[in-house]
Amino acid sequence: MDVLKAEYRDQTIKAKQLRKKGLIPCSIYGISLDESVLIQIPLADLNRFLNNKLKGSTLVIEVGDKKYNVLYKNISRQPATQQIEHMEFQHLVADEAINSVAQVVLINKEKNPNMVHQLIEEIPYNALPSHLVEKITIDLEGMELGASVKIEDLDIAKNEHIKLLIPEDSMILNVVEASRTAAPAEDEQEEADEVEAE
Repeated sequence: MDVLKAEYRDQTIKAKQLRKKGLIPCSIYGISLDESVLIQIPLADLNRFLNNKLKGSTLVIEVGDKKYNVLYKNISRQPATQQIEHMEFQHLVADEAINSVAQVVLINKEKNPNMVHQLIEEIPYNALPSHLVEKITIDLEGMELGASVKIEDLDIAKNEHIKLLIPEDSMILNVVEASRTAAPAEDEQEEADEVEAE
């Protein structure tokens, strides 16, 4: 499991000043904690973590001699620059079920000549920490025109330890002809041009 080293945050220093020093304010929360733990983590360390991990991943945060098993829950970014402003982690307790998300990752997209419409990028669910699922991989190689994938087709829907928080018949993706997806966009552009001409 990944480990991030952190320090307790000095609340007399403003978040903006911390970020200028290359430190990102973060928090750990959970019903098992008396109060949220306010910490700061070097931006470089967070970037390395985010290069390999998605929302819903688990990790250990070390603060001094204390270790917290946590779930990467949320991230706030500056809209214009996409710089990280804040991150939230949820404290994990073995016998406490929590809400999380499994990221849908598509592979071999370049090996499929058709257009793939992805409608769902993450699947919300509830489970104990021992049954958390970080990502679901769907291989597009060989997937034929007209094919589709629903949540009920995935292993996560068949896992009795996981309670889905989205209908099982929700469509994740479908495979259509590239021309069929391009046409509406062209029609919309033509309509926009006509409106501008008027």
